[in-house]
Amino acid sequence: MLALCEHGGAGAAVIDVARELAQDEHVKVTIVGVAPQAPSGLRARCGPSAFEFNDAVAESVVQDLARARERLGPAAERTSFRLLVEGDAPSLAEFAAAGEFDLVLLPAHRRPLRAASHPAARHLRHLAETEIRIVDRRDAVAARSGSPPRSPRR
Repeated sequence: MLALCEHGGAGAAVIDVARELAQDEHVKVTIVGVAPQAPSGLRARCGPSAFEFNDAVAESVVQDLARARERLGPAAERTSFRLLVEGDAPSLAEFAAAGEFDLVLLPAHRRPLRAASHPAARHLRHLAETEIRIVDRRDAVAARSGSPPRSPRR
C-alpha cells in the first residue's frame, strides 16, 4: 500500500487509515511525501531565492513524514518512507507504478460543489491493478471506530 502524506486533516486521516490497514491486515506500507518546487527564474527578486524556498518546502515535507512516523506508532517499524521532489524522477505516478502497489491512499481535497478528489488521482488512473482511494477525515474516524470505510472513489 502506498499512502501520500500531506499536511492537514485529510493527510492525517490517510496516515490513520494506513495504520489501521497495516495493523489489521498486515500489509506493507510505504508513506511518501511530495515536495512541490517553485521554478527558479533568471531574474533577481525580492525575498529568498527559489532554491532557498524549495529547500524550506522540502524540509517541511520531511517534517510531515516524521509526524507520520510518530502517528503510525508501532506500525512505523514495518513502514518505509520516501521523499519525492516535484519535477525530479520519479514522479508520484512513476513511483506508484514501479512499486506495484495494490492500493494508493490520497488525502481528499475539497472544492465547492464538487466531490472530494486529489490532483494526483488522474495521473494514477492508468495503474490498472491499483485501487485509488480518496481519504478524508470521516474515513479516519470510521477506521478508529471499527466501522467499514466508505466505498472507494477512483
